Amino acid sequence: MKVFITGSQGCLGTAFQELLKSERINYLGVDIHQLDICDVKRLNEAIFNYQPDVICHFAAVSDVDLCEREPDMAFRVNTLATLGIALIARKINAKLLYTSTNFIFDGNKETPYFEYDQPNPVSEYGKTKYLGEKYIKEVHNRYYIVRTAWLFGKNAKTFATKFLTQKEKPHSINVICDQIGSFTYVQDLAEAIFNIIKSENYGTYHIVNSEYGTWLDFLLKAKELMRFNTELVPVKTEELNLPAPRPKFAPLGSKNYEFLFEKKMRPWKDALTDFIKTVILSNK
Repeated sequence: MKVFITGSQGCLGTAFQELLKSERINYLGVDIHQLDICDVKRLNEAIFNYQPDVICHFAAVSDVDLCEREPDMAFRVNTLATLGIALIARKINAKLLYTSTNFIFDGNKETPYFEYDQPNPVSEYGKTKYLGEKYIKEVHNRYYIVRTAWLFGKNAKTFATKFLTQKEKPHSINVICDQIGSFTYVQDLAEAIFNIIKSENYGTYHIVNSEYGTWLDFLLKAKELMRFNTELVPVKTEELNLPAPRPKFAPLGSKNYEFLFEKKMRPWKDALTDFIKTVILSNK
């Protein structure tokens, strides 16, 4: 199996390449510094020359507020480039795995969103990612759409990961307490994606660690495990005046992965415990 990866230098791309290396799978990873995915001609050449069996499309503009401020740019990268990749995948008959997001849902439910729930994005980021899903379904039949949420782990850009990995921690930090969602350990996500691409089980998957909470819940658990002294100050989303609206309640529930692969994702608290062990080791 040969795998072509976009967004190879992001936290998922990095974790996935490490996994493929350990499994002795051939891969080629590209990121914005080597290849702009919006340059369809160059992208076409790179993929045609490599002739992968699987394309893992991780690249995206995932800064939610930047997407809200620059919707045209978000549409070009998250939607149009995805269409280009789907067309290339169809031409060479490669499997295509696309990572999507819980932001395709509006957050108005009171129970987790499953694969069969109707998307209704409220932000530009959510809209562009959902349109990417729709384009893939329209042009290719060998696809896997993997929706995930709130990544944490090595190289993750989320506020919580940055805070946990810094050696010198501040006296206090503000932490959002009124958004509820699913957390995803990037190592666990990479392993699930590897299981998926080895199969012919095409379709849509929700891959997150089980159970859910707020970022405040997450950091309170981390504080219990790490015993840092930083005061965690709860704040509500509206107090921050952020450009993009966020779904207030958007945990993801997984039916398809559990049924088709007979695997359950472990609880986020167990995954966080493992991540913190790596943080403590690297800070010694």
